[in-house]
Amino acid sequence: MEDITVYIDGASKGNPGKASIGVVIYSNKNLLKKIGASIGDATNNVAEYIALITALIECLYYKPEKLTIKSDSQLLVRQMQGSYKVKDRYLQKLQFIATRLISLYNSVSFIHIPREENKEADRTAENVLKEIERE
Repeated sequence: MEDITVYIDGASKGNPGKASIGVVIYSNKNLLKKIGASIGDATNNVAEYIALITALIECLYYKPEKLTIKSDSQLLVRQMQGSYKVKDRYLQKLQFIATRLISLYNSVSFIHIPREENKEADRTAENVLKEIERE
């Protein structure tokens, strides 16, 4: 498969609190897969990293030439690009896992997008939180 674009988002009620992820995978504007999942209690930043790791694992199946990750989390994008240091010890571990997964791809790029352009991943994560609240 040529190019894949993934929109990721993490959500947390309480920060830390009940948390979820949203991952939406596209190839040439065709939806390949949408993932929404509860991840237990976590901060929003942890949820963002879990969404990234999930996306990296899921996209291995498609063997893309180029993988583009789009997120509205400036912190995650800047940390993965290397322009921000990862100070939090737990996020350092998650970044290590993400970096190891990235090494399995030919090309991975990160793009910070406005929240308005990440609605589908955001909605996917938020819908999981709404389900949790109903239980």
